[in-house]
Amino acid sequence: MPIPAKILIVDDQQFVRQALRSLLLQQPHWKVYEAASGKAALEGVREIEPDVVVMDIMMPEMSGIEATYEMRRLAPKTKVVLISSYYTPEEAAHIARLFGDGNFIEKSETGTKLVPTISRILPFESQTV
Repeated sequence: MPIPAKILIVDDQQFVRQALRSLLLQQPHWKVYEAASGKAALEGVREIEPDVVVMDIMMPEMSGIEATYEMRRLAPKTKVVLISSYYTPEEAAHIARLFGDGNFIEKSETGTKLVPTISRILPFESQTV
């Protein structure tokens, strides 16, 4: 029996969080949490210690990049998948290498790429079978 993976979705748009949540909950052994801002994401990381954070780059108040940078100090083992619809794939890949784990997905591709990306970076005990 796999260990349940904890996934934190961070996006300031509620409909994006809901869409990603319903996508990720198709994996029966993933627990999915949500945060509506970078600051809320940092609180969530402290509380739930997620395995993976799906982080929107463009958010008011505290950007996903700022939150990811801060998260590195708080939870160095937590993996980050950056998502955005504002950057070219090249720009985003560069940002992801600098601030994340090199994982970036355009929002338009999350439906096909998010689950395989998360599965690949999860600890072995939590991967999909």
